[in-house]
Amino acid sequence: MKRTKYIIPGMLFYAAAMVTSCSLDEQNFSAVTSNNYIQSETQFEELVNAAYMQMRPLYNSTGVNCMFYGTDIYSRTGELNDAQNGVDDYSYIDPMDGGVLNWWNGNYDIITKVNVALDHGENLSLSENVRKARTAELKTLRAYAYFNLVETFGGVPILLHELTTPSFNFQRATEEEVYQQIIGDLTEAIQSGGLKQQLNTNEFGRVDMAMAHHLLGKALLTRSYKPFAGNDDLKQAISHLEAVLPLHSMSPNWDLLFDTQGGSYQYNNPEIIFSIRFSANQLYNTGSSSGWYQHFKTQQLNQWPGLIDRTGPYWRCDPSYRAGEDYLQSFEDQDVRNSEKYVVRHLYATGSGQLNGHSFNKGDEIIYMPKQAMTATEKQAYQALHPSVYLVVNPNEYSKLWPEGNQNVISPFIYKFYDTGVTQYTGSVSEGEDPMGTRDIIVFRTAETKLLLAEAYLKNGDPQKALQQVNDIRTRAGATKLASVTLDTILDESGRELFGEANRWMDLKRTGKLFERAYTHNPFVRRHHTSAADIDSHFLLRPIPQSQIERSANTITQNPGYAGAK
Repeated sequence: MKRTKYIIPGMLFYAAAMVTSCSLDEQNFSAVTSNNYIQSETQFEELVNAAYMQMRPLYNSTGVNCMFYGTDIYSRTGELNDAQNGVDDYSYIDPMDGGVLNWWNGNYDIITKVNVALDHGENLSLSENVRKARTAELKTLRAYAYFNLVETFGGVPILLHELTTPSFNFQRATEEEVYQQIIGDLTEAIQSGGLKQQLNTNEFGRVDMAMAHHLLGKALLTRSYKPFAGNDDLKQAISHLEAVLPLHSMSPNWDLLFDTQGGSYQYNNPEIIFSIRFSANQLYNTGSSSGWYQHFKTQQLNQWPGLIDRTGPYWRCDPSYRAGEDYLQSFEDQDVRNSEKYVVRHLYATGSGQLNGHSFNKGDEIIYMPKQAMTATEKQAYQALHPSVYLVVNPNEYSKLWPEGNQNVISPFIYKFYDTGVTQYTGSVSEGEDPMGTRDIIVFRTAETKLLLAEAYLKNGDPQKALQQVNDIRTRAGATKLASVTLDTILDESGRELFGEANRWMDLKRTGKLFERAYTHNPFVRRHHTSAADIDSHFLLRPIPQSQIERSANTITQNPGYAGAK
C-alpha cells in the first residue's frame, strides 16, 4: 500500500511551488514539513481536495478491471481462444497482476489522503461548520475505499491515521472488522450534522447526505448476506436506501443523464448522487483527465478502411470491457438505452475509400452489426440496399478476426460516455498520447439506489415493492413493465441501466450469482471451465498484490488458493 513517505514529499513540493524568490538568498524549503506548512483552513481544504482528487486515478487505471472483468455483461475483446486472462476467465490470477495492484493502491491512496486530512484537521482552528462537514465527507470517502477493498480482497489492514515514518509491519484485519469500520464511519458521518441535504451548484461533486445513506445501505445489504451479518442489517439497509430517494429524485428522462451528442446531458442532474469531477480546463485536472470515453468500445477501430484517420465520431478506443453478446441481445427494441446513440451498431466512414467493390465517402455507412443474426442471403440484401457497407457482422462473429480490419475483431459498443471535449486522436498509443477527456464519471445515482432497494425488498419478502422499483427504471427507458421479479431479473435490469457505472463484480458476488452468471454469459469463462461449479471458490477474492506482501516483510498474508498462500 502507499505509505505516507510517498505523500510528504508531495506536500513539500506543493508548498515550495507556491513561493517564488528573486534573491539568491533563498529559503531552504527542504526544512518545510507538513506540520509547519498546514497551519490554516486554507491548507486544510487543500488536504480535503486531495482526497477527492484521488478518485480520478482510481478510475483511470487498470484497477477498474476488478469492477468489470469476470462478470456477465462485459467481455474481453479479441479472438475467442485459450489465452488466459485470469481476472476475467478465472483460470489463474497472478498476484503480480497490474490491475489488481492498481485497485489496491488506488483505494489505499484515498485512505492515506483522508487520514492525513483528518489528523491535521484535529489540530487546526477551524470553524465548527467546516470541521463537521469535511470530517463527514472524508469519513464517507474512506468508507467507500474500504468497501472496495474488503469486497475485493477480504480482510485488509485498517489504517486510521497518518503514517509519519516508514512502516512495514501490517496485519490484516478480519472481514468483519473492516465492515465494522465502514459502517462506523458512515454512521458517524450521517449523525454528525455535517453533511448537506442539498448541495449548492458550486459544491456539486462533494459528498452529501444521500451519498452516505446510499453507501451505507449498500454496505449493510452486502453484509446481510454474510455469516457475520447483523440481525437488522437488511432492515437498516432498506431504511438508508429509502432515505436517498427524497434527496435525489430520479430524472424523468434518461437522455438528461447521458445524451451529450444531442445536448440534453446535465452533468449536475439531480439523479447523480456522486461523481468524479473533471474540468474543461486541463490545468485543473492535475495530470489525470477523464478516460471513460475510451472504454466499452471495440478493438483497433483505426485499422478498418474508412476509419484509419482516427477522427470523429469514434476516436480513441480502449477495447477492454466490451459489451457481452447476451447483454447486447437483452434490450427491447424501443428501449432508449438500446438506441443507436448509446449502442453503436452502424459505423460510418470518417474518410473516403473502397473495399471489395464497395466504395464509400465520409459519412457513408460501412459496417453494420445487427442485433439479430442475418443469413448470408439477408446480408447480401442489406448490402445491396446499402452499397457502401463492406461488412455485416452477426452476434456470433464478435470474436472473429476479419481480414478487412487487419485481423481485428469488431462488435457493437456502448457510447453513453461520449465526450464532446475530445475531437481527434492523433497520438501514439505506445507513447501514451491519449486525448484529454473532461466529462465527469458517475459513481452513484438514484437508479442504482432503486435497484438496490428492489433487491433488498425481494430479500425481505416484499416482491411487489421490488417490482415497483424495477418498473420505474424500465418505464423511463421505454421498456415494457414486468409482471413479477426475481433476483435474476433485478440483476438483468441493473446491467442494462448501470453498464459502465456500478461495480458489477461486487454486485454479482454479493448476491451469490457471480460464477453462475459469468459462466452462462461470458464465453471466455466457458472456454476455461466445464460448468459454474468448476470455478474454484477462492476466486471470490482477488489475490493480495505480491509487492504489498513483500513490502510488509510478509506480515500481510496471501488469500487462499493463490501463489504464496500458506
